[in-house]
Order: sequence, then C-alpha cells, then structure tokens
Amino acid sequence: MRSPYAAPVRGAYRLVTAANLGLVRVVDARRAPSRTAADRQEVAERVTIAVKTFERPAMIRRFLRSARRVFDGRIVVADDSRQPVGPSGPWVDVIALPFNSGVAVGRNAALAAVETEFVFVCDDDIVLTALTDLAVLMDYLDHNPQVDIVGVALVDLPVRKLVDRSTSPLFAGAGEPRIPLGTVIDELPVVGKVAQVYLGRTEAVRAVGWDERLRMVDHRDFFSRASGRLVTVQHDRVLAYHAQTPFDASYARYREDVADDLTYLGRKWSPTAGRSDDT
Repeated sequence: MRSPYAAPVRGAYRLVTAANLGLVRVVDARRAPSRTAADRQEVAERVTIAVKTFERPAMIRRFLRSARRVFDGRIVVADDSRQPVGPSGPWVDVIALPFNSGVAVGRNAALAAVETEFVFVCDDDIVLTALTDLAVLMDYLDHNPQVDIVGVALVDLPVRKLVDRSTSPLFAGAGEPRIPLGTVIDELPVVGKVAQVYLGRTEAVRAVGWDERLRMVDHRDFFSRASGRLVTVQHDRVLAYHAQTPFDASYARYREDVADDLTYLGRKWSPTAGRSDDT
C-alpha cells in the first residue's frame, strides 16, 4: 500500500479523510456548548498546547489550523524534522531539534517550555474541533485536585473508530495505582492509560517526563512510570480526531524503526515487554 503504484489509493484516502474532517467540524460546532470570549481567554491564560511533529509539515499545519479554531493560547511545537516547520502565526513557538531526535526528546523539550498551570499534550496527526473543549477539561481538574491527567475520546478517521487505550496493559512492574482503576471520580473513571491526547497538570507531567533513551515507543512507558504517581481519568464527552498518514513511506521508514526501542523496553521492564503493540 506504500508502493508508488498505490497513488490512486493514497489520493482517495486523503479525499475521504478530508471530507470526514469537514463534516465533523460542522457537526461538532453545532453540538458544542457556546463559549464566551472570557471562557476562551481563561483557557488561553492557563493552558499551553505541546505538540510533537516529525517529517509531516502538512500534518502540523493542519493541526495548527484546527487548534486555532478553538484555542487562543500558546502552542509549543517540538520538531526534529530535517527542515523544521517555519513560523506559523502568533503564539506559536517552534523548538527545532536535531534530526530524528525522537518523540521523548521532543516531548520533554516542549514541556520544558511550558509556563502555564496546564499542558495539553498531543501529536501532529490530531485534529481539534469545537468538541475538544479544553474549558471542560480544565474545569474538571480544578474541581478534582486528586486527578493529574484527563484524557479525551479519540476517534480514528476515516473509519470513525474510537481509540481505546484505557484497556491496554501497562508494563509488568508498573507501580500500584494511587486510586484503584475503575474508581469513578466526579463521573469519570480512573484508568491506567489514555491516548496521547490529554490535559495534564504541568508539574505533575513534568515530574514523570519521557525516557529519552526511547526514540519512538514512548507511550506505554510513560504511563507505566506514571502509575502510582499520577492519577489519570478518561473523559468520553470531549472529542478529538486522529487522521493518520498510513501511505507516507518516507515517514513510515522512521516511524516503524523501533527495534532498538523494543529491545531497550524488554531490558527495562520484563522479558516480554518489547512488543510491537506498545502504542
């Protein structure tokens, strides 16, 4: 499917994805609660978006366009592409990193630049809509100080499939949860892991950070180390969309080069830890 001869399939995939994104933007705008200028200003003052990108300039530009429709605050982009993305408007700071530094290095660099109370962590292939209501997430954390991270419902496009990371296991040896998994806090369940799209307390997330010996496979490791230290919940009424680039052979060559990561994770956690489903 990544062959040059698959160009018609790639083109059709892009068209279908774009059509889906256009549709969900319209539908979500009608479904979302209205937000006042004061609401948006408070979110902008208290939240920073930290996004990691690599070799996908069209994706990060799409992300920024979607974010600006719903968020007026600062966005920090960590970019380890050969040619990092250029200036993308006010309140967007790009941290250019050495080529192929890795996801963990990028996330740590973006997080180090955050100065607000809350950070919204995500990737470049995420699209935000009016239902990515950061005010709801922020309000939840304000009213539930025992919670550190609140994840959103992530929907894969164009298949419109809900991404469920909460049921995937942590590594053997992860800490005992501070609050038992499944406990309901203010209507939201405590989970061990959420998709890589969440609002967190900046200092709490910074206290765990990302292991920079991992270049790509960082997600399960982060939440395994966070277990017993941070409390994470899942919010299923705040949405974001995941629109990937499955036919980008150049990007995939780096994305799928995870053998060293899996070997390292196997040594770090357990003989069976280095599995390819670590997402």
